[in-house]
Formats: sequence, C-alpha cells, structure tokens
Amino acid sequence: MTYQRLTNTKEYLSDAFRRYGLEGESAFQVLACHYALHSPAQMTNLPADITRRWQAAHQRIENAPHIRQRLDELVSGDPTGGQLPEWYQFFIGRRFRESSGKFFTPMPIARAMVRLLPPRLNPVIMDPTSGGGTFLAEASRIWQSTAGTFIANDVETSLVELSMVTLALSTPQRHRKHYSAVNIFDPTETLTRWYGAVDYVLANPPFSLRIEHEQFDSPLFRAGYRNSDALFLDLALKLLKPGGRLVCLLPHSIVANAEFVELRAIVENAWQILGVVCLPEGVFHLSAGTTTRADIVIAEKRRARAERAKPAIFASVPTVGLPLNRLTKTPVTNELEKVLDNTEVRAALSLSNGREA
Repeated sequence: MTYQRLTNTKEYLSDAFRRYGLEGESAFQVLACHYALHSPAQMTNLPADITRRWQAAHQRIENAPHIRQRLDELVSGDPTGGQLPEWYQFFIGRRFRESSGKFFTPMPIARAMVRLLPPRLNPVIMDPTSGGGTFLAEASRIWQSTAGTFIANDVETSLVELSMVTLALSTPQRHRKHYSAVNIFDPTETLTRWYGAVDYVLANPPFSLRIEHEQFDSPLFRAGYRNSDALFLDLALKLLKPGGRLVCLLPHSIVANAEFVELRAIVENAWQILGVVCLPEGVFHLSAGTTTRADIVIAEKRRARAERAKPAIFASVPTVGLPLNRLTKTPVTNELEKVLDNTEVRAALSLSNGREA
C-alpha cells in the first residue's frame, strides 16, 4: 500500500470507527481482530481473554459492509502484520509516548539493528521493551529456518498484545515465544528468570525518564544516574550470558555529552563496546513526532573483567532510507545499510558475509 493510500485509509477508518463509538484502544482491537479472522490458524495460541475482547469490539462493525471491505483490503495487502505497529501508533500511540519516553523504531533502522546480531544456533533473543514486536519479528525472519526463542516484554499490556498478534502473523511455529508485561525498573520473577540466559538483547528503551527508586542492584543508579537509559543498560547486563550481545538505541547525549563521562567509564568496565552508529537528527520525527537524536550502540557483556578490548567501529550516517520531514519528495538513500555491508565493519562485528545470519 502506498503512503498516500495508507494515509487515506487511516482517515477513512478513523472517521468510520468513530461513528460506531470506536476510538483509541477499541479501534485498534477491531483491526487486530480482523487480522485474526483472516489468519485463524496462526492465531490459535493467543489467550482467549484477549480474542474475546477483540471480538466484542469487532461486533460493532459487523453490519457495516463498507468498513469490513476496507479492512479486508488492508489486511489482504499486509498478511504478516508489518503495518500493525503503525496502526497502533495511529490509534493509541500519543497516550503512551507523551508520558513514557517510548516511540516505535522505523522499519529501516529495526532491520539494520537485527543485522548486527552474529550467527548462532538456536538463539535466545529478548526485547525487554518490545513495543510492537518489530525487532523480534525481524529477528525471526532472519532465523526462520532454525529454532529459536523470542521473548517480548513491555510494561504496557496493550503493547504486549500487539507483539502477540504481530509475532503470531510473522513467525514460524518452530520459534518459541514468551510474553510478559513487567516494569523493567521493578522486575518480577517473570523477568528475572531470564537473567544470564539471553544471547541477544534488541531494544529501543524509554528515553531519559527520571527513575527515583530502582528495585534491583544497579551500579549506574548507585553512581547517581537516575535516568531510564542507564538502568536499562544494567538490566541488559543481567539478562545476557557472558559474551552476549546488546544492540540498542540510546540518546546521542549519553554517547557524546560530557555529563555522562562517568557513565561511559562504568559501562566500558562491564561491556565490550563494539560499535556506535550515529543516526541523523530528526530520524524519528515522522514516525513518533520527536526530534530526539539517537545512536545505535553495539556491545557485548564481558566474559572477564581483564578481557582484552576488541576493535570498535564508529560511524555517522546522514540518511537511513526514510524522509526526515513531510517536505521530502525525492527517494532517500540508506547510508546505514551501506555501513553494514562494509566488509571491514562486518568482520569487526563478527557478522556473516551475507546479508543474513
């Protein structure tokens, strides 16, 4: 579906749903239910209480053939649910984004980040702040011919449900999926049972939230860093096996600003920093309405404190294959993919020669 067609469909469905008292979460539930109705075999493992809520919302439009026809067109053109996170953001996104520091990762960036995971048999891959499940869906696509375990967690239960439907539509049965709705800054046994068991953490954690009371031992919190980004790094360290890899987005300020020099020193004591890729300013403006600048950080949990440092790659890309504002008319190149295709970069990050692991 073209960008303009998708925009027109959003406007049409938003207006049509409103006439049936469907807005926000209930509007998204109608859409999720319609995807489920088109792919019943893939949705058999969804919790019954979730599908019942979706069906209750969907019943309101079952006598509206013009709406169902438009939904049929939408779902038929997106059988793996790749557009579901965008629809969630359209119907619900502002509610959580304005208060939680969270925003969805544009697909070109998510795909590039998944490519930064080296080959491994039967990997355990976790996104502790899964949002729409985009990272895990992309990782599952790369490992589609082998077994793997994919763990999605988010504090927002509706986002966990979004991850459920996204992964149900886009991942094979051989991939084991686990879901939880746990606050990563106040973890329960549902989350802590994965400590030391994860091969890869992929994430776009909440940016720059003030955290006053942490509920687990955090060296960065003890050093005075009360921001969500810092606590996320300590959580990822607990989740990963020795030698496990973290690929995440962090605010550019943490990577570059002088006020975080002690944070970086503590991080480098526990992590092998393998690379940093600076993304262009405004890269999240169209998808999330924020001008926050972010970098992709690639790091591995040290096996031993005295482990010899590995060479790191540092890059800055001017474009990532998507427009930075609505005025852009010409196609945008993807310099991020060019960096990841570089032979020296791939060798430094222990990646395979091909585009996929």
